[in-house]
Order: sequence, then C-alpha cells, then structure tokens
Amino acid sequence: MSTSDGTGPVSPVPGDEQSRAHAKVRQQVAELVRTPREPALRRQVARSVRDRYHARTDRWVGTVAGHGTVETLVVEREIIVTRRTWEDEGARSYLEIRGLERVPLDAPGIDDRIVLLRARDDLSADELDDTVAELRLRGFAASQNQVLPCNPVIKNLGGPALAPPLAPFVPVPVEHAPQVAIVDTGITAQARHDGWLVDVPRHAHGKDPNVDPLDVEPRDGFLDLCAGHGTFVAGVVARVAPMATIRVYRALLGGGVGTEIDVATAIVQAVEDGADIVNLSLGSVTLYDQPSLAVEAALERIEEIEREQGREVLVVAAAGNGGDTRPMWPAAFRQVVSVAGLTADHHAAPWSSHGFWVDCSTVAEGICAPFVQGKESYEFTADPDDFPADSFALWSGTSFAAPQVAGKVAALMHEHGVGARRAYALLRATGTAVPDYGRALRILPGV
Repeated sequence: MSTSDGTGPVSPVPGDEQSRAHAKVRQQVAELVRTPREPALRRQVARSVRDRYHARTDRWVGTVAGHGTVETLVVEREIIVTRRTWEDEGARSYLEIRGLERVPLDAPGIDDRIVLLRARDDLSADELDDTVAELRLRGFAASQNQVLPCNPVIKNLGGPALAPPLAPFVPVPVEHAPQVAIVDTGITAQARHDGWLVDVPRHAHGKDPNVDPLDVEPRDGFLDLCAGHGTFVAGVVARVAPMATIRVYRALLGGGVGTEIDVATAIVQAVEDGADIVNLSLGSVTLYDQPSLAVEAALERIEEIEREQGREVLVVAAAGNGGDTRPMWPAAFRQVVSVAGLTADHHAAPWSSHGFWVDCSTVAEGICAPFVQGKESYEFTADPDDFPADSFALWSGTSFAAPQVAGKVAALMHEHGVGARRAYALLRATGTAVPDYGRALRILPGV
C-alpha cells in the first residue's frame, strides 16, 4: 500500500507484474556481473559513446588499455597538467617538443590550478600516454583528459525496467532546506503530473543548461544510452529527503559521459550556488590508478570555500560496478564519501566495486524512482521498455546507492539541525561494518 512518505506503491502489485519486475532486475544484475568480463560488450558501448559524444562536442573519445578488466576512456589528443608542472621550464619545454600546446580552459574555479594541452593530429592516445608516463617519471603531475561516465561501459546495457508507480509526491516545506546538487546527465524537461521533481529548476538554454535531451545526435526517436540517469538519481534523493532542495547540473553529455574538467567545473559551480551535498553517480578507473587532476582541483577549491564561508560540504560518489577492488574516481578521494552496492537482501553485491577505499554501502539492486518518457532502443537491450508519461523505473547499480546516502544525509541535517559532515557521521554510526564495503546502511528497499 501507499506509504506516508511517498516511497511505497499506490496499490498492491499484481503477481505477474511483480514477477516481471523481479525478472528484469535479475537480468540487470546478471549484466552488471557479466559486462566487465566481456570485451566485446565494452567495445560496443565505447563505440556508441564515442559517436554520441562527438556529435555533441566535435571531440573524439578513445580508449587506452590499462591493467585490469576495464579500459580507460580519454579525450583524444588532450592532456592535463597541474599549474606547477606547466610553470616548470623543463616540463614545459618537454611538452612543447612533444607537440603539445596550451589551449583556453573555460573552467571557473579550477582554471588557476590546471592547464589543458592539445596535441598535433598525428599523435595517438598511446603516444600521449607515453608522454604522460615520462612526465610522471620525472616527478610531474600529468594525465590524459579522462572521461568520467555514469559507468555506461560497466553498467548493465539493458537500462532500467518499467515499474509500478509510487504515490504522488508530497513536498515537505521547511525553512532553510538542505540543498542537494546532482552532477549528472541533467534533468528531463518533461512535465510530470504527480508532483515528483516538479520543483527542480530547468535551464534549457544559457551558459549552464541542465536539461537532458534524452535523444542526442544521431537522433533516432529512442532513449539514448544513459538517458534519464540524472532524472532517476534526482528521484532517489527526493524519495529519501522530500524536504531537500534539489539542483541538477549537466556535466555528462552524449552517451552519458563527460570529461573530468566538465565534472570538476560543475562540482565547484554547485557548491558556489549553495549546495550542502554534491552527488556524483559517475566515475571511472584511471590510468595508473591515480586521482583525476581536475576533480582534485575542484575538491581543493571546495575546501577553500568551506574555510572562507564557514560551511560544511559533503561530496558523495558511487563506488562503481567493476566487481573488483580497483579504486574508482572520484569515489576513492579521501574527501569523498564512496558508496558501494548491496544486494536486495542486504549482502555485499559481488558486482560492486569495493575495497579499503569504500566508506559505506546500501542496497543497489532494483531501486525504484521516477523516470522519463520514451522508448528504449534495441541497440542497447533485447527487451526494450516503453516508458509512458509520469513513469517509474527499477534500476540497479551503485549510481543509485550514492543518492540514497546523499538524501539521507540531507534528511538528518534537517532532523538534527547539523551540517552535512556531522549528519553523515550520524548516518554512518547506524551502519554495520562489512569488509571492503564500509558501513552497510539501510535506506531504501530493493527488488
């Protein structure tokens, strides 16, 4: 039956519909386990990402093989160095000899900390990787401009499954509501009639548009890879924290990917706009398993803002769906709360990334939240769903564990009148320690 906080279904779910939903979630979980181990599937998705990102930006995404099962996506011909590296005469001369030149960087908040360089057309990603490796051997901070996806390369290809509706959303008006920022694919422009997410601001044009187009070039009338991801994540936050003010920032473009600079810039913008909590349901393994230079610069800027303004800001990130212990960034930053996934019966999910760097975990299989209107493509699933207006979906992955933690921290901020870091400490204290999965927390149920 419906629950008072809007988290339950409107009516008992018919047995056949419940069985279908359970089967679709099991399929999602099976794909989460399988995809990191299937090079052909990863190459297929990488090609889709490459084409869609190029259509949106005129830049190409390539792959660089690293160790482990998952390749790293990078923007071809681009590398990032720290300002200290660029200001060193020897490092700068080496970069120029290698055919790299500085290009303008429109990244407020971090453009005084990092430098973006672009190579000649005839330099391959592997050659750039050699340049980066040489700089690192000389003690300089450098990396290729890495892509941080909402994990389409290791997220289940089938996408979400159609779910029975939740009760209409009832907002909880409060004074000084906690503000949760979601850096993701954006928010759908589609108007809902059940109250869910209607108060989230939409900006289709201007300097910082945040509307998810759902079907990017080449337009085919179907939902794009990772379309609706940001809307779904926002819905998870709203389920857990109906009193929160939600703001969505679009840093992931065609194919559900964005560069580390795109993501870092959005993080800083969100905090400057007043965010108490920033949710990052995105991430990647990186070359050399080293942190993103751009996101590191953003976190340094956030620490400065906290000191200057006497604020507490909490950044929460999905741990990833790699099924191994390789660190996922930005989740693995010490300043970031990393959230791994649990099964619906609250056991450690074997498909979730995990390790010493994970702080907490919660259920990440069959999470229900508002979704977008549109039809899935046969390109990504053999059993496409057709989502109507005001639809809800079931989706699996650590992308949907992280916003539960972000939302619960916001709810505890309101309940106890404390800052975000203190609220997270209160939440973490309720969890049970699970090796490599941090503290297991009970927030939303799964399927």
